[in-house]
Amino acid sequence: MIWRRLFGYFPASLAGGLASFGGVFALTRLLSPADYGFYALALTTMGIVYTLSITWAEAAAYRFAGEAQASGKTPDHIRTIMLLLAASSALGIALMLGAILIATDPMLRMALTAAMSTMVLAPLVNAAQEMNRAQQRVSRYSTLRVCQDIGAFSLGTFLAWRTGFGPAAPFVGLASVLALLATVEGSRLWRESKGGEFRPERVKPYLSYGVPVALALALNIALDAGDRFLIALFLGPEAVGVYAAGYGIADKSVGLLCAWAAAAGAPMMMAAWEREGPEAVREVSRHLARTLLLIAAPAATGLALVAQPLSDVMIGEDMRAQAASIMPWIALSGLINGFVLHYVSEAYQLSHRTDLRAWLMLIPALANLALNAILLPWIGLMGAVYSTVACYALALLLLAGVARKLAPLSWPWRDFLKVAGACSAMAIAVRMAPSTGGMTELPMKASVGATIYVMTALVLDAAGARAALQQFTSRRARRV
Repeated sequence: MIWRRLFGYFPASLAGGLASFGGVFALTRLLSPADYGFYALALTTMGIVYTLSITWAEAAAYRFAGEAQASGKTPDHIRTIMLLLAASSALGIALMLGAILIATDPMLRMALTAAMSTMVLAPLVNAAQEMNRAQQRVSRYSTLRVCQDIGAFSLGTFLAWRTGFGPAAPFVGLASVLALLATVEGSRLWRESKGGEFRPERVKPYLSYGVPVALALALNIALDAGDRFLIALFLGPEAVGVYAAGYGIADKSVGLLCAWAAAAGAPMMMAAWEREGPEAVREVSRHLARTLLLIAAPAATGLALVAQPLSDVMIGEDMRAQAASIMPWIALSGLINGFVLHYVSEAYQLSHRTDLRAWLMLIPALANLALNAILLPWIGLMGAVYSTVACYALALLLLAGVARKLAPLSWPWRDFLKVAGACSAMAIAVRMAPSTGGMTELPMKASVGATIYVMTALVLDAAGARAALQQFTSRRARRV
């Protein structure tokens, strides 16, 4: 059942992947390592500030959309969310102004200023998209996501190429695209909220649910990218640029696949919880876990196997050597984080225990900072890599252990073993393939690895691979 919705979200996932890969490919060539480092620092700062100040309202927009629709109170829900988003955006802008004042490098200040401009428009677009996802309006969600990702990448790259905006160029491109989308989605939300009113009594439950979600996500970002500030402190902005380049390919690739699966599976889990109760979640969660395994595990394995030729093709010459060395480890951390963020965390959202998730995420986040402070001066950039993997593993163990008491998530261990077997077969085949270098080695090894993985997964029926293939072929047949 999840695969039918998954295909609907595929254009959005593909666009996100193309924009992510394309951004690394273009910006590592158009920007110096230091400027790319400043861009990464500004992006991380914006992510933490945005999450702390605004994401709680977006999370509430998604979580309570179903309840509002069932009770006929959608107009009130939208009006209340819009006002809360306006107040939250003002707080986010104030925090970004503080970051700009603290920054000492002029290029970093320029990047932070451009990043701040996106926070005026992004909340409206993101809240609208959360409503689309909650109400399972797959086509609209995918169309808007494609427009945002491809448009922002194209315009941001052009500005980096033809202007002197430097690390600010990607943010200016994003803000321009968001302005257009905000006009479209804002008018739609206004129509859907006709007759609605701001409901003060809704604020408390929205805050109670959303603030812990935002805090947990902010801690996840701190675990994911907070080490960039310490890298800048100990090793300089050029090292941040190298780290961000390798991270941008490995982590984003695996993360986008996990998010793709969750975009289809998470709303189904929420619907099952609301309509049929906790036990109904078990079967849906089994499908989501199997889907995550089937598509994300081979992606992480494949990225590790082709790290060198991939970096030769995708990353600028000044950064590619070091970036290639960190990509296998970051691919592994991306897979672990995918299960933390897009599977285990669902138990906390369904049970309204997002506060507990926030407290638990504090432990690996602080551990990551401590390990980075110890390892970076000792072993350099790889210290940040090892710390990230270890702390994501800690996060998974902590959150999964507690999640068992909150919601009946399924853990299909047999499928884990079968997918591991298929990935092992892929690894052996790719290792046996000749290393020819660059543009010839990458597609050859990628095609060999993908073919062997698919064949082995079908033979083992790993994570329902045969059923997925059957649904895919039947869908294609209907189109023809």
